[in-house]
Amino acid sequence: MLVLCLPAVSWAEAPKPVDDDVYVVQPGDTCGSVARKVFGDATTGSAKLHALNKMGAPPHQLVPGTVLRIKGDPDARLTFIRPEVNSKRAGKVEWFQANTGQGLWRLDSVNTLREAGAEVTFRDLTRLQMNENALVVIYGQATKATDKVKKSGAVELLQGELNVSLAELRGEPVGVRMPAATVAARSKDLLVGVDAQQMSRVSVYDGQAEVSAQGQNVQVPKDHGTRVEKGKMPEKPRPLPEAPAWAGGERSVRLLLDDKGVDEELTWAPVKEAASYRVELARDERFNDRVHGETVQAGQESLKSVARALVAGKYFARVRAVDAVGLVGKASAVRQVEVMRVKTERGTVGPQGIRGAQRLDFTVEGAESLDFRLDGAPTTHPVRVESVGTHTLELLPRGVPDARPEKLTLTVVPPRVDVDVEPVAGAFRVKVLVLDEQGKPLEGPFAALKLRGLHGTQVEEPLQRQADGSLLTRALPGMRDGERMASVEALWGDTPVQQVNALAPMEQAPVPVAVEPTPLVESAAAEVALMPLLGAPSGGLVETAPLPTAFLPQAWLFEVRMQPGLGSEGLDLARGRTTLAVEGRVSERVALGTAVAMRPGALLRGGATGSLPDTELSASLSARVRLTDHPDFRVLLAFDGSLAGSRFDEEARGLRLRPALLAGWRREHWAFSTSQAYALRPGQAEATWDSAYQVWFLPLPMLSLGAGLDALVGATPQVSGPLGLAAGVGARLKLGGFELGTSVRRGFGPDGARVWGDWSGQLTLGWSGLGALLPQ
Repeated sequence: MLVLCLPAVSWAEAPKPVDDDVYVVQPGDTCGSVARKVFGDATTGSAKLHALNKMGAPPHQLVPGTVLRIKGDPDARLTFIRPEVNSKRAGKVEWFQANTGQGLWRLDSVNTLREAGAEVTFRDLTRLQMNENALVVIYGQATKATDKVKKSGAVELLQGELNVSLAELRGEPVGVRMPAATVAARSKDLLVGVDAQQMSRVSVYDGQAEVSAQGQNVQVPKDHGTRVEKGKMPEKPRPLPEAPAWAGGERSVRLLLDDKGVDEELTWAPVKEAASYRVELARDERFNDRVHGETVQAGQESLKSVARALVAGKYFARVRAVDAVGLVGKASAVRQVEVMRVKTERGTVGPQGIRGAQRLDFTVEGAESLDFRLDGAPTTHPVRVESVGTHTLELLPRGVPDARPEKLTLTVVPPRVDVDVEPVAGAFRVKVLVLDEQGKPLEGPFAALKLRGLHGTQVEEPLQRQADGSLLTRALPGMRDGERMASVEALWGDTPVQQVNALAPMEQAPVPVAVEPTPLVESAAAEVALMPLLGAPSGGLVETAPLPTAFLPQAWLFEVRMQPGLGSEGLDLARGRTTLAVEGRVSERVALGTAVAMRPGALLRGGATGSLPDTELSASLSARVRLTDHPDFRVLLAFDGSLAGSRFDEEARGLRLRPALLAGWRREHWAFSTSQAYALRPGQAEATWDSAYQVWFLPLPMLSLGAGLDALVGATPQVSGPLGLAAGVGARLKLGGFELGTSVRRGFGPDGARVWGDWSGQLTLGWSGLGALLPQ
């Protein structure tokens, strides 16, 4: 065979060699020459070479570059290396850098340097986990095993620590030789170590182990350990420290906000027998790929270890207690640490949280198993926050009630709002721009944006969008320190964002400002003063109080009302009245008013011509206070006192006090209001309850159409009172500072004709030209 084994063509491509368990064919090599080089004998070496490689029947040629196996299956392999580990072949002097997957044979050595680690896995899957500064010699089987499971040989630990995990199918104990002792372990979890003084330590966490030294054997049971000093017998086994318990649960979530990583604080409860603690954090559950390790001395007020600058990913932590003689206790439960990256769509991520204008939108990668709470209330993922201010977001692992929540600060600030006020013919054009962080106009809509007039300035609504993205409206100036001034404040929600003041030319009269008709919302722009339409009863039971409404006047309003009766013979002035009323706003919430009314009385009912004393006069004072701030829903409290003269009928004359509750609601083109009042006559057991309901339709900003129902009921049981109802329709028109109103009604019910009259009408002329308009 040796003669026929000539240099020949390769039979297959082989992988590039990584160490000396293979031989690369050189030019001129034959089977015999390779056998002599590798094995020292051409005959026996050639047989080994053909047994290890599928070379086929001779004659064949060896092609330069062909890779030949020169060793059988290894006793073990390096299954993990971090970061660099050295190895040495049996009988060799040189050390070389080891590789993951490298085979290890009998008497091969492995050495982990400082902050390094390695895992060696034997054929039967028994694992040896080497800590830093450990030196191990592999003792493989010298003869072939006879049973079905190939047993792994022993190892020799010359220095450092070794964690041994016995395979499930292993039928014999694993042997570990140390300078001071020998260990035969039937344990799935065993830690052995040799320190610089050649002291050997053994900790058994599962099963048992036999420790031998100086001809003496000691059985070490589960959760016990022993020491062996070189040249002495093993010490009596002693219990190991208990496993520490984590503070804050066995799972935590951290959010990664930047590329610098996040720090994780690992805290645990103290163990009674502990002199120190070992903390480890790794990327894998077998704790090979460790990213953090620390020894923490016992007796500290707070037992903790901080893992710095963790990047996104999943980590596993454990801690062990070490007693006073250096025996390492059982590991704690594995704590899972998840570092999740935050991805923002709107908002800027910084070390203190997420900050953005107008709103925040972001997601947390891998957050399917988390619960989210925003300011203490459950919220959904992805997360959206629009409310201006600082908020706290909590992330909790679902199903882990004792887990420590991860908190994230969210800050929403108003966008940049630029307001420009320009005088135009006595009024002001108000231009608003809402800008992003780069100064570009945003499209909207902006439900949170509001404009408010200060110091008597009236801002018309709605804002109207222009082609360049701006919003336009008009403002009427108010008075401040004797000067006509427009003072406009922009608010985002309830947060003021800008205030602009501008003086108005005094000699110019306000004229409309042309604005492109692109409203943001469909709504009537101006408010008609929604006065009740039906007027006072003709019979005089309720006299000259200003007509109740759910809206305060925008300025001082003067009104003249004529209210004749409508009979079969035409107008019946004897059943009518004429009223002059003045009412105005004295503050944002309060309006005061007064009225004087005159009825023709006997003058037109057959009395002496020109007899002024027969004319019936009445007067009143009133006040209204707005209780609510909602722009569409108003509630007011009203009070008026009226005095009817002696010419009135007995049941109408004298003083009446009348508290009332007013409410109104407006939605786009519709408005509804009601008045509930209780009229009293001081000193007399008489009272009446009057109730009014009305609905308005506003097809145009200056026109309102309405319908109403009024009732007047005697409210005191001791005195028989009237019961009268009235229903009617009407309209009001506002032109500049003038208001014109008209209505018609009919009384019905038991006392309807006496109280309200059969048919009657009302004509109202008002003027609000005195004083600056106040915002509604």
